[in-house]
Amino acid sequence: MAEDLYAHFMDSFQEGRNFTQLNNQFLDSKAQFSENTKEYEICVTVYGLAFWEIGALTEIMLQEVETVINQKNTVNYWAKGVGKETAESRQKELDELLEKISKPNLNPIKRVKKQPKPNLFNIGDVLSFQYPDRNYGTAFIVDIYKMSGFSLYSICRTCDTTVHKPTMQDFLQSTFYASGTPTVDDLGAMTTKLSVWVNQVERNELEKFFDRFSKIGKIDFTLPCGQPIITNDYQKFCDNSIYESHIAYSNSLGRAVDQFKTVEYAKVLE
Repeated sequence: MAEDLYAHFMDSFQEGRNFTQLNNQFLDSKAQFSENTKEYEICVTVYGLAFWEIGALTEIMLQEVETVINQKNTVNYWAKGVGKETAESRQKELDELLEKISKPNLNPIKRVKKQPKPNLFNIGDVLSFQYPDRNYGTAFIVDIYKMSGFSLYSICRTCDTTVHKPTMQDFLQSTFYASGTPTVDDLGAMTTKLSVWVNQVERNELEKFFDRFSKIGKIDFTLPCGQPIITNDYQKFCDNSIYESHIAYSNSLGRAVDQFKTVEYAKVLE
């Protein structure tokens, strides 16, 4: 939570938001976490550090940070739930934070104009690739998550293979894994919400093997991401045993996993 709040603040700062806009972002976050004393403390202390680092911490903000630290909400929580040593470590970090931001920042962070890297792929791109056994497979980009220079690609690998380089028609006739979660709609009827299983790959890792893929088309896909299979190299991307173990485990917990026809959930754009 702390890392996400800090990264979101710095993204906003580097995008050019002024103090008023950043302060409104702070107020919105405080309202969001106001019902949970631990999360509220994390929110206030993170923003205190962030405003200090850009040279914009006000006396009112500093007093608020000091107040939440003195309330010892996270320290008391960890003392009861984890142990005295962890609580003392947390208190030490908070004390050091307060001491740090109580002094003027003589070297605040400056805005830096950076040209964003172009995406390796775009959402909806349909890709072909070749397995180690020389058969071909298809995949498509379901989502791309970005924050502070960090990119996470969610790639759905379809279940079918071909002996020839696949076409869009081959892709549409393939299937993919998805899990179903029972939900109740607005009318009280029971429905099943599907989410597609994906390989999640950080950009830095994907750069090492993205040239193994060829774009063969583009789709609009209607399902959200579900179970992530964390992937850091091409071998793991192609490894069916990893999927099989995850599926067996999910089914053992009563979370139904099945194969669904791609053509029923994909609208061809290219």
